[in-house]
Amino acid sequence: MSETVMESTPRVRSYGNITDTKVTGIMGLSLAATAVAGAGAIGALLVLWFGQLLWLAVLLLVLTVPATWYLQSKDRNERSRAEKRLAQTMFRKAQKKGHTRYVAGPASQVPDGSFRAPGLLAATEMMEGHTTFGQPFAMLWAPRTQTGAVFIGTSSTGMGLRDQESVDQMVDAWSEFQREAGSVPSLVQVSVTTQSTADPGERLRDAVEVARSVAGAEEGGSAFAREVIGDVVNELSSWTPRLDQWITLTFSARESTDGAVPARTAQELMEEVGGVLPGFCELATVSGAGAVSLLQVADVTDSTHVAFNPSAAADVERSRLTAAGTGLSWEEVGPTSAEVLAKPMCYAHSGAVSKSWQMFGAPSGVFREWGLRALLEPDDRFLQKRVTVFYRPADPQSSVREVNARIVNAEFAANQKNRRVSAAEQLAVAKAKQAAQEQARGAAMVRFSILVTATVGSAGQELAKAEAAIRQKAAQGIQLRLRGCDHNDDAAFAMGLGLGIVPDKAATLSDAMRRAL
Repeated sequence: MSETVMESTPRVRSYGNITDTKVTGIMGLSLAATAVAGAGAIGALLVLWFGQLLWLAVLLLVLTVPATWYLQSKDRNERSRAEKRLAQTMFRKAQKKGHTRYVAGPASQVPDGSFRAPGLLAATEMMEGHTTFGQPFAMLWAPRTQTGAVFIGTSSTGMGLRDQESVDQMVDAWSEFQREAGSVPSLVQVSVTTQSTADPGERLRDAVEVARSVAGAEEGGSAFAREVIGDVVNELSSWTPRLDQWITLTFSARESTDGAVPARTAQELMEEVGGVLPGFCELATVSGAGAVSLLQVADVTDSTHVAFNPSAAADVERSRLTAAGTGLSWEEVGPTSAEVLAKPMCYAHSGAVSKSWQMFGAPSGVFREWGLRALLEPDDRFLQKRVTVFYRPADPQSSVREVNARIVNAEFAANQKNRRVSAAEQLAVAKAKQAAQEQARGAAMVRFSILVTATVGSAGQELAKAEAAIRQKAAQGIQLRLRGCDHNDDAAFAMGLGLGIVPDKAATLSDAMRRAL
């Protein structure tokens, strides 16, 4: 995760002061390595105090030094040996228990014999609520985490034909969106999912057929026109790229830490959410989202089913054009079978293969409005491509504590004795102080992360080419650094669907431990 300050003041619009959330130890070590080294030093002093020199040497050489090196050494993706070993061990245990493979249907181990989504989505329930204005919306309820996710569909026209002033106003409005999100106690996460898929073209065919039925069969020179239109439809329907985007708001029904908000049931949370949704839709509209709409149960269900079953895209779209729709329930959105593969590391589901990558470290370069354009744009080389940006807006009190902690951490890293202060450390101190000033003027502190998922037809060269394309696009603009979600591609796939899963609540390690590593 990384942090950024999103300021919303007149004529000042910026995403600024992006910093890493890791806590620095002494002499360039991580906090975990510093703690192990410090504990070893204290133990050595105690042993020395009692005169046991032999045990002192054993303690230093056999325990402290190797343990510190083990925690501190990292690969090119800044993943420590401890993190890699933990992921590998948990994967092997899950593999032995058969938890890495999923088979749905009546002959499976699913209790009700359904085709539920596996893993993190297995216990979720789909509900339908209404806003204070009577608009229906879907809410995905997660009993384990006591959270409910609602979805706002967007239809942005993009950056074309917009001047810089218009772009600045949209950035300002999105900053206001995040600040308002931080002021709602029950709102724990905002995510934006941009999905690029291969359009089966059924909507174009249906539109042409409807137009022909309205116009009626005309005689004379219209035969040539009908033939030309038929050729055009067949050409444009050959799986051209399609772009969909939606905003997901995740609300918690648990009691707030200060006790101001009591615990609620799923129904009570849905009624509460119905009161604040119209305001967020209005803010999303002025943020450049275009004509927004609340996604309903059928929208979320059909989209999730196609994500797990890419080959069903044409059938689902064809059914959605009828009055009856697909008729799918939430218990039928999952794949017929799925498995987490170790070689190559990916997620196989219903005849397709998906690989996910996560952002690690703060992005390099200045974050401008076009920074993610290359990564978000449609690409027909993939069956599916999803880019999900997770935002964790902080409330005003938490923002104050966070910016103060960032100043202390940056100054500690820069002011250690017998070390030459690097330019990066000097810049980190300046950013931390500027963030504190901006927060005092009303800016919002937001933690964010980015997850990318690509789905292709096979796990061979096709998957390798997809990974090369993703990394190339991520290097453009803000020089986003991505690393594979090794041994956890099934969980990463579920998170990238934009269904309101909060990564912190699903992670094996706590947030404090990840910062220390």
